[in-house]
Amino acid sequence: MRFLIRGPRSGAVVLAVCLTGCASVTPVEPPETTLPPVFTDAYNNTHSNRGDDHSVSTANRWWQSFNDAQLDQLIAQGLEQNYSLQAAWARLAQSRALWRQNASGQYPDVNLSLSKSRAWRESTTSDLWSAGISTEYELDFWGRVSALDEAGRLNALATHAATRTQANTVAGQIALNWFGLIKEGQNLALLEQQQARVNAALQVTQGRFQRGQVAVSDVWQQEQLLESIHADLISAEGLRDSYQQQLAVWMGRSEWLAAAALKNSELAGYQTQPLPSLDSTPLTIPVSALQQRPDVQQAFFRLQSANASLAAAVANRYPRFTLSASYSGSDEDLSKVFDNWLANLAGGLVLPLIDGGNRRAAVAQQRAVVDENLAAYQQALLDAAQEVQQALTDERQSQALVVSLERQLALASKTEAFQNNRYRKGVGDFLALLKAQQDVISLEKQLLNARWSQLQNRIQLYKAVSHGDFSGEETSS
Repeated sequence: MRFLIRGPRSGAVVLAVCLTGCASVTPVEPPETTLPPVFTDAYNNTHSNRGDDHSVSTANRWWQSFNDAQLDQLIAQGLEQNYSLQAAWARLAQSRALWRQNASGQYPDVNLSLSKSRAWRESTTSDLWSAGISTEYELDFWGRVSALDEAGRLNALATHAATRTQANTVAGQIALNWFGLIKEGQNLALLEQQQARVNAALQVTQGRFQRGQVAVSDVWQQEQLLESIHADLISAEGLRDSYQQQLAVWMGRSEWLAAAALKNSELAGYQTQPLPSLDSTPLTIPVSALQQRPDVQQAFFRLQSANASLAAAVANRYPRFTLSASYSGSDEDLSKVFDNWLANLAGGLVLPLIDGGNRRAAVAQQRAVVDENLAAYQQALLDAAQEVQQALTDERQSQALVVSLERQLALASKTEAFQNNRYRKGVGDFLALLKAQQDVISLEKQLLNARWSQLQNRIQLYKAVSHGDFSGEETSS
């Protein structure tokens, strides 16, 4: 059984239940899932010194590790203004209100009534005032009311975890689109530099053609290379605008959808700001970080909420005891209503006898809900472990790729300088120079894209281990 309701087994137990007025719900203990104590990629696990490993920070605001004051400001604004996050906070308020509704059953229900009636009898008319106070309270012998309260509390915690997941998503998307904007700014600057270099080479080729030293096809090939860079500029401008628009959506800033928004002081820095440099040390993540993930906590709280609802469904099959009391009076004069009063105290027992199997079916249905949520929790934990492990693998691969491309670019740049010098002296081959130029241009693009990919992987890694509690709220509230 995944629930425990302490019911009466003897007269002493009955008395104890009457005194406590509630029963406890035993939480579900999911089966142990075999996970490594520390996550790291397979390469670092066998080739690195574990003493030099760097544990990924799970600090309250992971984006501050990039040391970008503008990003800090943008995310702070986005967490306030994003409409999807505002909707998530509204859903949290709803779930907390439902919890308060469930908890209200633990307190007496008190009502005040006041009425006036008028009677006509031939030539006479009489008024009668009636007033009263009544209360009703359910004795929670079987823990039904307390279980409903617990289910409401745990459901509110699950909704809070979902809100933190959304907050983490908002922060991640703002970071990705802000750095994407910066990356395209660097890309545009790089393309302009490439355009200037190729244009200078084109002028040399045109001069040699005019002197009859080269064929016209050499000029055409240089012009084709120049035009390909122009096409890349067009694509880069489109990507830049796309990042700007996505940033506007996640920030809740509709005015940023206009093209002129790039001249805004809050966005203008993308043109000159470099992408943040990332450390290249091996990264490790403790398994405890998985338990902080809001999606894992959401699945756990949903499981426990379903378990509490199961306890309530079981208790609903037992007799329900209620106490009621009233104090009322009536008189033609309102001020004398309680001069002639009547007090009433009653106890009630409702025992379900025949319901067509409705309550039994409700228990079976709720037990299946517990099984469903248990499987969902185990899957969420497994998915979280896989996501963290994949993020670490991608992180290591992107680091290695950046290092390799930097080495290739250094060699290609030397080759281009050598071939350009030979060509200017008239002893070099044009095709060798053209290939060297194309290699440098290609590697420069690949290196920028690799650094961008590395940054994307780092953001994904931070998101994968973040608790998402950026508001400072206590998750146990």
